[in-house]
Amino acid sequence: MSRKQPDLTINGLVLPAHAVGKIVQEYSPIGGFSTMRLGAGTAIRQARWRKLATTLSASGLIPPGTAAINWDLPVVLGCVEPRSIQSVSPVITLPAARRSDAAPYALAVVDDGRKLRATPVSVAGDVATLDVIAGASAYLVYYYPLLTVLSDGPTERFDAQECISGWDLQAEEV
Repeated sequence: MSRKQPDLTINGLVLPAHAVGKIVQEYSPIGGFSTMRLGAGTAIRQARWRKLATTLSASGLIPPGTAAINWDLPVVLGCVEPRSIQSVSPVITLPAARRSDAAPYALAVVDDGRKLRATPVSVAGDVATLDVIAGASAYLVYYYPLLTVLSDGPTERFDAQECISGWDLQAEEV
């Protein structure tokens, strides 16, 4: 399995991990959906649309260097947390909005789901084709999203005693 952890990017601006330090990214669903209950208590889902919200938190040597970004416009976020798709088929369609500088990587689920085994993956367009592994019950492909988001910009902090810069960024997919 060939996996390279990409640096965070915002509108093409690279925030290198060795300088920015520890970065934690979270995804959460947002959208026009809700769970409703019928008279007998049965749950039903009503959904119109779904998008992702993401939160980034970092602490390290330097501030993020994002003061020149126009946060009133959508920005393109090159994510550092991979997302995954699982399938029983070794041919999996990937989202078009993914990073081109960090190749997808793949795992096969083997031994009745008790083990994961790295497997080579080739990508043509938006289709990932994984090498077939004997005895695999499922396949997982991981990719790094490229999200177009709206955000107010980062909340920044600095610990003068420890000389540690930190910031948090909340964003929602457009």
